[in-house]
Amino acid sequence: MKYLLSLLLLCPFKWGFSQSTGKTKLYLIGTVHQSSAILNPQMLFAILDSIRPDILLQENDSEQIATYFDDISPNSNEQNASLMYLKKYPGTLNLPFEFEGRNQYRKNNGMTPTDQLTIHLMDSLYQRKALSNANMEIYRRYITANKILFEFANSDIKTMNGLAFEKENRQRQHIQHHELPAIVHSEGIFAQRLVTKPDGGKISYRDGYQLWCNFWDLRNNTMAINIIRKANEHKGKTIVVLTGVQHKYYLRELLARYQDGNYELIEYFK
Repeated sequence: MKYLLSLLLLCPFKWGFSQSTGKTKLYLIGTVHQSSAILNPQMLFAILDSIRPDILLQENDSEQIATYFDDISPNSNEQNASLMYLKKYPGTLNLPFEFEGRNQYRKNNGMTPTDQLTIHLMDSLYQRKALSNANMEIYRRYITANKILFEFANSDIKTMNGLAFEKENRQRQHIQHHELPAIVHSEGIFAQRLVTKPDGGKISYRDGYQLWCNFWDLRNNTMAINIIRKANEHKGKTIVVLTGVQHKYYLRELLARYQDGNYELIEYFK
């Protein structure tokens, strides 16, 4: 939380010194990271080519962006589409907006692998009907929410960026990050199971999962602030933000909440 407050305090000071004029145009494109029937690199390139952005913002940190094209996954939508776009428009900037050191931060603090281990244990307890009645109901609704999202796997990228998916995704993410913690805090087994962190310290599934849930909010807030910073640093330009589709609703809401009048958020899929 201190990390986020520091960013919020610093941003207005920096933004106030912008010398450019005209609002930055922000396109928030929800993607699926791996090539599929929903989205492939050629389809994403076509979207980029129709917008003609001056800047691409990637869901990567500065270290990852420095080596972004050194090792390209053949199935990565963002990498391959961005490479095609940058070849056609070499003057385009390719910049990061991710929480710095995201993966290592989660490992160092014990959020991973406790996140997956906790869900696996929770599911096992649910299947054996070993949770309390209240917790059985919470997890049942989590399973239902996941099934609803899975049904969108047969849709297209426009649908995945639409209001129907957004509604279901918001509900699923709320359950995962703000309701499942009630299970780990009320069932003793999650306090008894431990994981060893990189520094040798121990952390329980309970504490590790709660930290992971907290990080969902911190990460999205950090990404939104980084987007706004880039919008102010490149005022008047057109920016496409490429983010996993499950982040889109959260980032859109935060960008509206933190609106400083210097950017315009444009919905590509109408």
